[in-house]
Amino acid sequence: MLKITKTDMDRSRVVFTLEGKITGQWADLLDAECRAELRNLKSIELNCAGVDFVDGQGVEVLKQLSRKRVTILKAPGYMTDLMDIGGRS
Repeated sequence: MLKITKTDMDRSRVVFTLEGKITGQWADLLDAECRAELRNLKSIELNCAGVDFVDGQGVEVLKQLSRKRVTILKAPGYMTDLMDIGGRS
């Protein structure tokens, strides 16, 4: 399960705090939430300090989002390693 909380927001930016696992349907939910904010011309910051697992689909969603106006913050080391190697171990 992934908990997504808007923790800070203004006219041009929103911060989502993520807690839990970015897998399957939760990765799709995160993608949908971010795309909705991007349609409103907002930049997004994802605070990933509370993420304890990311599967291949989650890695792909995060990589796609990071190519847009999405900044990933406080990502655990394993998460940045997975994103660097494309989600493969």
